[in-house]
Amino acid sequence: MAYSIIIPIYKEKKNISKLILKVRKELSKKINYELILIDDDSGDGSKKIFEKYKNKNTKFFTRKKKPRDLSRSVIYGFNRAKFNNLIVMDGDLQHSPRDILRLTKKYEKTKCDIVIGSRKLIDYKKSNLTPLRFLLSKILNQIVNIIFKSNFTDPMSGFFLIKKKVYKTVSSKLILLGYKILMDIILSSNKNLLIQEININFKSRDKGFSKMRFKILLQLIISIIIKYLRYEK
Repeated sequence: MAYSIIIPIYKEKKNISKLILKVRKELSKKINYELILIDDDSGDGSKKIFEKYKNKNTKFFTRKKKPRDLSRSVIYGFNRAKFNNLIVMDGDLQHSPRDILRLTKKYEKTKCDIVIGSRKLIDYKKSNLTPLRFLLSKILNQIVNIIFKSNFTDPMSGFFLIKKKVYKTVSSKLILLGYKILMDIILSSNKNLLIQEININFKSRDKGFSKMRFKILLQLIISIIIKYLRYEK
């Protein structure tokens, strides 16, 4: 199998070189892949850093259309991916490139539609989240599971592998608001998707700054409400 790895970034110039090198180190000669970085017009010189590391299977796009939005950047990458198996991960190194092969192994073994790289939401220290983010993640995950009668460990994870055809079937139904594109895709599907989960080692941010703000939280809540209203119809 071949994989397109989609990484949305915004003001991550301090992490780009390390990210690219780590992906290449973990995947070299192990799987066929392309790496697609989508910069949300951060204007921080990310592209200039990328130019030092580009090759035939590593691409960089700048999405200039407003508003800036992670979900829209992911879809931008999906529509430019040449392979039928899509991997999404963050560009801040909180998702370890080492876990990519664990996702692909589970995916190929189970022949599922989606594999979620789920954070270990046991306590905030083990999850490498701040106490507030840990609590919010636990509460929001529980709300999503109750409302939509699901049983996922981490339905709002930003690290997952999905069949392109699954995305294609729901593309016209997506809200494309905020950071939780996986939840948007899953809750937009009219069919029972075969979904698997693996535990990942979610790391604390080393460089750059967290994008989590009140605005992002509000967008997430709005997305859940909209999805619920559509789901109930």
